[in-house]
Amino acid sequence: MTTKQLSIFLENKPGQLVRVTETLKEAGIDIRALSLADTKDFGIVRMIVRDTEKAQAAMREKGFMSTITKVMCIGMDDHPGGLSAITEVMAKAEVNIDYLYACITEIGKDAYIVMHVDDEDKAEAALTAAGIHTVASITEL
Repeated sequence: MTTKQLSIFLENKPGQLVRVTETLKEAGIDIRALSLADTKDFGIVRMIVRDTEKAQAAMREKGFMSTITKVMCIGMDDHPGGLSAITEVMAKAEVNIDYLYACITEIGKDAYIVMHVDDEDKAEAALTAAGIHTVASITEL
């Protein structure tokens, strides 16, 4: 089960992230999870938002280059070792995790990770066999 992630490419200079967040605010788009990675010259903001297509249109209108990618959203227990159990399942199934980031909705409740893998079908089968649930989207959490 996958959901849509919006990736926005930014110049690595002051003020770029505020342009992204202001654009989403003006469009009425709620951010549910976010990751920011950088290199010397550019950054990539990866996010799960309530309306991916509307967010991408708003970004393009402001001149940002963006893509929509399928990612997995996985529910996990919010305790030490929760993430370790998932990464162990992926390792045993020989599924490569390209990247992941996490969010929680309420302390002590389930936590969620957003994960991009090299083989979604294999990952889904391994997680299901291990009793770990994927969710269609974290946008409604």
